Amino acid sequence: MGWRLFKWTFRLKSPLYIGFHKVMHFYRTRPYVPGKPLWGALTAKLTPLLGLDDYQKVGEFLKKVIRPGYLYPYIESNEKSELYYPKYTEKGLMFGLLSKYEFEKRFISSMASTAIEAQSLTAEDGMLHEVEFISHYTIDDGKPVFMSGFIWVREFSENDISLSIKDEVIITCLEKKVKFKDQLANRLQLGGERKYGFGLVELHKIVEIKDPKFNELPGEWKEENGEVCISLKRDDPIWAHVKHFENLKIKGDIELLVGREWDPGEGAGKKLEPLGLCWSPGSILLEDRKFIVDGLGIWREI
Repeated sequence: MGWRLFKWTFRLKSPLYIGFHKVMHFYRTRPYVPGKPLWGALTAKLTPLLGLDDYQKVGEFLKKVIRPGYLYPYIESNEKSELYYPKYTEKGLMFGLLSKYEFEKRFISSMASTAIEAQSLTAEDGMLHEVEFISHYTIDDGKPVFMSGFIWVREFSENDISLSIKDEVIITCLEKKVKFKDQLANRLQLGGERKYGFGLVELHKIVEIKDPKFNELPGEWKEENGEVCISLKRDDPIWAHVKHFENLKIKGDIELLVGREWDPGEGAGKKLEPLGLCWSPGSILLEDRKFIVDGLGIWREI
């Protein structure tokens, strides 16, 4: 059986900080959740649920059975629900119908923080900084903020771990069974500043999407040669990072992505892993294009 598409929506239960870049002592957040923090959060929670102590093994397994799409702020309403994904326009960068300024005024705030010394649990000297975050309530009218996006899942078995999809998605390792919806995805912690309670998300709903189109986002998808492929039209915005390649006709922002990986000697997040030059979400295609989605949610040349 091949890839199947699900839409999942999380209720943001605390401020969310997704590391972007810093200016002096000010740590800026991304206005969305890329695929890699989602993969990392699922790996961190699934490993002990399966009774294992091998995070690398579980992480590599997840890269083979999921393709995480990005999560964007979402406001649910009986009148008109809206997903706030970026798009460059003649008016500049927009998020849904909001300008960048209006979006930040509604969703983004900041607070002063400091690093904690691990042994004494007291503030480290000289580590006071200010952290920007996506608020869990809209700042202007106090509405609950959700994060919504898509994820592809497929049945797969390797060694002693397998994922099956019947009435529900279940991951099995030896005698352990983990229900994807009720046990794994129901509550996650994403991004940075987690020691302070940031990044708590609670699964609001997850539904399978049979239509190849996404409705809230441009484009459509299909499986080709065992890969998840997304097709977009000219003038559509990309809604994930796209790995840079020379013959892509596109306009927007380009950035050098660097991730943090597990280092066997130093521990979690101590190994810097360059992911290369990528076009940022919101960049506009100047031609019809098709992309492959990789295990960390980055789109690549097909």
